[in-house]
Amino acid sequence: MARSEDHNGETDPSTVYGIAALSLLEAIILTLQANGNLTSEEVDEAFDAAISAHRHRHEAHSASENAIAAAILSKLRIEGNSVRLDF
Repeated sequence: MARSEDHNGETDPSTVYGIAALSLLEAIILTLQANGNLTSEEVDEAFDAAISAHRHRHEAHSASENAIAAAILSKLRIEGNSVRLDF
């Protein structure tokens, strides 16, 4: 069963939206950095802010969802490509 599918084999739209949003934001960040509009330091600051928001309990999500989001962001920051992340 794929991660975005429930026990009935149906796709969870919120998971698909999240995957699409992550890919789009990653592409935007990489494009801005490649074009010289964002420095590596600014990209790091953006990751710091996003990771911090989830480590300090983003109110819209459960504690486990926040922990997973922080882990994904931390790994993405190091590996630099969400398509190759393996969780």
